[in-house]
Amino acid sequence: MTTSVTILSKIKPPLRWEPKRGDFTQEFLASKSKDPNGPSFDDLSTGENSVLQEAQRILGRCLPPTEPAGRETGLVVGYVQSGKTMSFETVISLARDNNYGVVIVFAGTKNNLRAQSEERLCKDLGIDDGASWHHYSNPAKSSASEIEDRIQAWRKRPMKKRAILITVLKQVVKLEHLATVLKKLSLDSVPVLIIDDESDQASLNTNAAKIRSRKAAADARSTIYDRICVVRDTVPHHSFLQYTATPQANLLLAQTDLLNPSFAELVTPGDAYTGGKAFFKENPGLVIDIPSLEVPSSTNVVSAPPKSLLGALRYFLLVAAQHALTMERGKDRNRSMMVHPAMLTASHKVYKAWMDRSLKTLTSTIEKQYKKTPADAEARFQTEYNALKETYPDLKSLPELIESMVDEVFDEIKCVEVNGTPDAEKKVNWKSTPYWILVGGASLDRGYTVEGLVITYMPRPLGTSPAADTLQQRARFFGYKRPYLGLCRVFVQDSVREAFADYVDHEDFVRAALISNRGKPLTDWRRDFILGALLKPCRPNVIGLSTRRIPVDGWLVPRALQRDDVAAEFNRELLTNTVGNWKGRFGPAVNAAEFPQFKGSKDASPNFVLEAIPLRVILEDFLLKVQVRDPSDAEKHSAILIAMAELLREDESLKTDVFLMNNLDAQYRTRDAGRGFPAGHRNAPINEYFSNSADTVNDKNFMSAERVSLQLRRFNLGTATRDKSSADIRSVTWFAVNVPSALSKHLHIEGRS
Repeated sequence: MTTSVTILSKIKPPLRWEPKRGDFTQEFLASKSKDPNGPSFDDLSTGENSVLQEAQRILGRCLPPTEPAGRETGLVVGYVQSGKTMSFETVISLARDNNYGVVIVFAGTKNNLRAQSEERLCKDLGIDDGASWHHYSNPAKSSASEIEDRIQAWRKRPMKKRAILITVLKQVVKLEHLATVLKKLSLDSVPVLIIDDESDQASLNTNAAKIRSRKAAADARSTIYDRICVVRDTVPHHSFLQYTATPQANLLLAQTDLLNPSFAELVTPGDAYTGGKAFFKENPGLVIDIPSLEVPSSTNVVSAPPKSLLGALRYFLLVAAQHALTMERGKDRNRSMMVHPAMLTASHKVYKAWMDRSLKTLTSTIEKQYKKTPADAEARFQTEYNALKETYPDLKSLPELIESMVDEVFDEIKCVEVNGTPDAEKKVNWKSTPYWILVGGASLDRGYTVEGLVITYMPRPLGTSPAADTLQQRARFFGYKRPYLGLCRVFVQDSVREAFADYVDHEDFVRAALISNRGKPLTDWRRDFILGALLKPCRPNVIGLSTRRIPVDGWLVPRALQRDDVAAEFNRELLTNTVGNWKGRFGPAVNAAEFPQFKGSKDASPNFVLEAIPLRVILEDFLLKVQVRDPSDAEKHSAILIAMAELLREDESLKTDVFLMNNLDAQYRTRDAGRGFPAGHRNAPINEYFSNSADTVNDKNFMSAERVSLQLRRFNLGTATRDKSSADIRSVTWFAVNVPSALSKHLHIEGRS
């Protein structure tokens, strides 16, 4: 306990207050440590990245319970299936220990997700025992009087009387009822904690893009967003925590948005967690391509179960058989397969019928062959068995697995449809049988936990413009699978595989940015995200910032570096000192005409080259220091910096060729009207960066085909075409960067005002 307090007191920036671990949190952690599949008590409570201490950090940035009123908004980011529920359950327990009287949980947008969340909360927080909480699920208006009586009882003896836990569906009518109930309660000086699970879904203002483009009023609100704001307005003292694994939309909220978080914290996964990196970077053999000809579409009729689907089923049967032979009683109860074809439920019925028919046929065939011709039974599974043996050497022998399949698995498999249709499975009772095949779409997306998921078959296409956060939420196959990772397989189309691999890089970048700004006000740092060429950052209608996509591919050229006299003078000295330093370390500079590709009609070129300077040096000595004051140029500069940092992260050895244009003697350029300034204004952008004089190589061609290229030069700026004497701004430092296509990046950058 002392160690925990010491660590909390040293956190920077400091916490607003230090939540104390009391009996409620102690009992919660003790009960979780008894889970045979879970971590130990020490793992949960010891160390700065433990569940307990991260929960203390999160709650410690919320509104202190001792303050009479106020509100706070925070963002909590984890990985998909990494333990976010465990985190907010710990935060809830700490809130109970520290005199929070009411906790409200927005438990998803679908009934199956709400039911799953409620079941876990009731079990983990001991609600069914009735000692700590009064629980209300989607409270009706008529429940206000009862809740008020219980709040008054809590006020008299807050550590002895039960507190209030409310779970509610993120649905308009349910939120309206909740707001009505809360308005009738005496909540003055009652600390309230609101947790929005999967906060990037439905909660955010989908009118944000229209507001930004002035197609909607500045106060326009989408319906669920509005109801959440109304709920918050009814609570005088509250903290609102947004939990998500895909924070792109939350991080891109406009500063004026009512749900814009003021801080961000992280959920660190345990060692057994396997996410995108484990599947798509470290163990690519676990991912199997679904041929496009095997995916039904309007232009491709598939009338029988695809070969890849049958292969996935054979993988699942082998893994289920292995589980039946090796499972420990009371531990790791289930193994499951998920088939995720598309959003439309009609496709679910097709795949469900295929699975039922294929499973019935295979079961009948193997049961017959197993007794009469076992070699034939084994031959049907040999390919999948060999592949599993490569990634999981402890796999039992194939004859043993066939026997287990017949004796233990076939009779225990249940194949169900999980979606919103009347005949679909409303609730999967995982305890009823160990082996499941789930077929569905959106209901198997975000937030839904598929127990013991080992085989995922997802023919669902990427789409024409996939959102990064939506894509990642399909990854139900992530989770705590390290002990049996080699038994897992993911079937997707090639484009989806590439998109997931790209997302891993994006997720690493976002998380690194969050770590470096952990606990700091998000208004103090610019939210720049690197994205693969196939991905948008999130659904565009919830982005309220002036964001735009900048391709870092080819030349990136600023157009108004003269803006701000102080910055211009700083850049003059920076250029002189930096080039002098580089010539001493990496020189001498070589005349460009000595390179065949740069030789024009003359024996000498006005331009000089410093070859193969480490990219890190370029970044640290010049690009990170040069001052860029024009907002549009600043976006490009941000894109350059982030792209260079990402390239270095992938390959520390990258080099840059530096071109000293006109040997740094100032050349003349005119200023044109633009960016809100007339041509005569000193802040107006230059007309043209590149020049193409007769008998010379075009400036644009002074670059490397394989390396990043940096052009450095000086300009005198005027307003009269070809009249150097009209220059009224002199010796302005300029630069341009070229990124060859092989190294290109695409970025989503927050606009600067």
